[in-house]
Amino acid sequence: MEGDGAIPRPASARGSTKANAALLLDPHGAAPAVVEILGQPWIGKTRLLHRIIEDAGTQGWSVAHAAAGPAATAAPYQLFSDAFDEIFSERAETVLQSVPVAFRRVLGQVFPALAPETAQPETAPVPSPAPAGLLESALRQAIRGLTGSSGLVLALDDVHWADPASLALLESLLRRPPDARLVIVVAHRDRQSPLRLRGLLASLPGSRRIELGPLSGQELDALLPDKTAQPLRRTLLHRAGGNPGLLLALAASPRAYGGTAPDTPGLAPFTRFLEEFRAVSDDGWTAAQCAAVLGDPFTLQELRSISALPGERLADAVAELLREDIVRPGELAADHYRFRHCLLRATAYHTTGEQLRLAAHTAATGLVRLPAPCVHTQAGPVPHRMPVADRVRSGLLPREAGPASGDATLIYEQRVRTGKALVVAGRPGEALDILDRTSSPGAEVPLVLRAEAAEWRARAQRLLGRYALAESLLEAVRPDVAGEPEALALVDLARLAAALERGSPLPGGETLAVQWATSRSDPLARGYAWALLGAQDADAGRTVQASARLGEVTALLDGLDDTTLIGRLDILYWLARALARLEQDTEAARHFERGLNLAAAHELDYLVPQFATGLAEVQLRLGRIDLAVESGHRAMRAAERIGGDCLLAEAGAGLARAAWISGDRTAALYTAREAAQRAEAWREPWADRVRLSLLETTFDTGDQELCKKLLSTGTVRRAASFPVVSMVPAVAEVLARLEGERRGSATEAGRWATAAEEAAGRMRLPGATGLALLARAHHHRVTDPLRAAVFASSAVVTLTRAGRPLDVVRAHLAVAAAWSGIDSAVARSQLDEAQVLLQGRGAHGYLDHAAGLATNAPSQPADARLAKLSNREREISVLVSDGCTNQQIARTLRLSHKTVETHLGRIFKKLDVGSRAQVATSIGRAARFTDARFADRLAPLATSDQIA
Repeated sequence: MEGDGAIPRPASARGSTKANAALLLDPHGAAPAVVEILGQPWIGKTRLLHRIIEDAGTQGWSVAHAAAGPAATAAPYQLFSDAFDEIFSERAETVLQSVPVAFRRVLGQVFPALAPETAQPETAPVPSPAPAGLLESALRQAIRGLTGSSGLVLALDDVHWADPASLALLESLLRRPPDARLVIVVAHRDRQSPLRLRGLLASLPGSRRIELGPLSGQELDALLPDKTAQPLRRTLLHRAGGNPGLLLALAASPRAYGGTAPDTPGLAPFTRFLEEFRAVSDDGWTAAQCAAVLGDPFTLQELRSISALPGERLADAVAELLREDIVRPGELAADHYRFRHCLLRATAYHTTGEQLRLAAHTAATGLVRLPAPCVHTQAGPVPHRMPVADRVRSGLLPREAGPASGDATLIYEQRVRTGKALVVAGRPGEALDILDRTSSPGAEVPLVLRAEAAEWRARAQRLLGRYALAESLLEAVRPDVAGEPEALALVDLARLAAALERGSPLPGGETLAVQWATSRSDPLARGYAWALLGAQDADAGRTVQASARLGEVTALLDGLDDTTLIGRLDILYWLARALARLEQDTEAARHFERGLNLAAAHELDYLVPQFATGLAEVQLRLGRIDLAVESGHRAMRAAERIGGDCLLAEAGAGLARAAWISGDRTAALYTAREAAQRAEAWREPWADRVRLSLLETTFDTGDQELCKKLLSTGTVRRAASFPVVSMVPAVAEVLARLEGERRGSATEAGRWATAAEEAAGRMRLPGATGLALLARAHHHRVTDPLRAAVFASSAVVTLTRAGRPLDVVRAHLAVAAAWSGIDSAVARSQLDEAQVLLQGRGAHGYLDHAAGLATNAPSQPADARLAKLSNREREISVLVSDGCTNQQIARTLRLSHKTVETHLGRIFKKLDVGSRAQVATSIGRAARFTDARFADRLAPLATSDQIA
């Protein structure tokens, strides 16, 4: 793998910070006696070593080169035997003439090219000699015979894998090099090399160390094919972390990081990484495969639970994996381990045969017993037990297996069970490798089992953001299971969940299957169906109907203990999400928090991102900034473990907003850009939700580049037909503000304000109504600031009643913005109100924003600005503010058209404005309130217009 990257720049080099392979052997300078190349795996050490070899050959040096193999399969001195084989074959006579006769037999035993023709082949290698033994002396003499005037480069790669005899011989040459023009180049992995060798290389005088560091983004980007799509390119660069070999390996095996799951996975994407396991014994390989089934992190006790290896052999195997740097100690606790890189775990996992993999998963899922899915009839909940070994990545088990109907059915059920456990563990890509094999069931497979397989295949696709594919999978299987009410209920509920998460148009009414599920005596079955239907009603704006359904679900769940609820924990998610849409944020936060704690405690990793993201959203609306940031970070960490673009983008959008409000603008900028990149390649409704959520944050942070990019994707156009009614007021308010503040089209701002008002009218909720009022204020901000102030003031009252302190602050800021060109005293009072509301909430972003507006607010009142104008200019400014044309003003004031134009030019210059609209905003409307002498001017104007 080392040779898969370009030559990285050195992170450090002894004697020079700009070490270059071509300069190491400069004939006009003194070549170092030893060159050490080290760095993390796949960083490009082998490529650099080969560059040195090429430069040496060009400059006339002789070269001896070899790479070490695993010590367990190598003969003594194998590294040196391979390195000198070619050069000794070509120059055997010269070498033999340069060494005493006594050394020739010793050399011949290790280097076949130097063996005397009459000598019999040795049946065993020479045992490891002492440091001052004959072999070291003989090799020094041979090297002196080889070097001559040209010099010799001894290039040894992967020295961390060298056999003990070769390591001893290398140490001897390093400590007492021969009296010859010799350069020894050693490439190795620091973590895997013996401590004694590392210390020796670090202490040698006259040596040069080249420690390879990560490449820059530009250097890495140049390694990818030109046709690589931009979103994929950014994902590859991010995951490579500056490592060129890893980048090219990722580019060649997209399913290793993308979570795709074809029906026939194959091993081709992972063969590049099998090289990492070549030094591992059979026991080590078995332990690595079982650890891959468990996932990161894992413990030795968990490994023992699913491995057939005896305790001592398993401990030795894990020690071997640690020694080979395949696994490393985990950060959580001393007894935790994790793979060095996710690709190593994926390699071990996908190269495991299905039979062994299913057996290991079955053993793993047996460690945790959880209730069955909600529509299954069962005598009672299975008790949950939590011994230490239950940290295994396992989870939700299906019904207890019934009477065997054949091997095919048993294998099918085992695949479903294993796939479900992997989904619950937050490993959807691996789950699909198994669940996709359930797409063609035999005739003997029960319909309920087929429905379960389809439900969890769709859930895995949903975790990866592929909602359209999830819906099509469920739609395809629905006719096949229509004859079994329980199976049909599973499929229909899964279809409804996928549509709700996707944000696609929702089916109307209740299907017969859903009605069947709601009539079950099992509380989990009823609760799940009611929660989904309540979420559907809430999204569609049917507030009264949703409240009735969700009240029943709340009463049901409050009567269930946590152990029972674990069997269908997503009931809590749908209940909390629907309550949030109904503006019952305190209750929503309670259910989100309960679900998050249960999911985290029982390692139901697939639900953690949704719970944490939802909790962050409602905490932000409640003004709990620090808790929102904490939940946002928790959502990001959980989403990163799963790896789906959808979860990462939605969590990132929420965290970016919370970070900006908390005052961390740098984190907000970075997180918003990351979330936008995650959603860039997607045209799913969820991606549009993310972009719309990011628009407000990017506008507040001043990231105009990202703002334009988000708008260029057609998000705003698609938002015009946004199917989730409950989100329309918030979306429309953001877009109306965007059009208003960037001096966009008043018509467009008015269209969004109208959309917000229509949605709020259907919902009849104070928060939605307040946002609609705020959207209308944005619409009038430029053209009629007084009307904007009236609407924004009404929004303050309504949003206060809704219990949304941060939205109230935004409404105060809108009032201040409207009054800023009319009366600075009123504007400042509104800014003061906003700052009072923000005190003690940790909303430093809004505080800084409000303070900046107060600093930049006009210091003089409207009368002082009017004082700059003459009486005639003040008259003209009033009429301009009423929307009169120059011709109408001339007729009203009995002036010539040319005189009106002259006065307008003077007004623009005195007020430092450039348009009639700015005159109206800063002067005209203020004059209507401060100078009553012009009140009677409107009557004759109206009369003349009517006559005209």
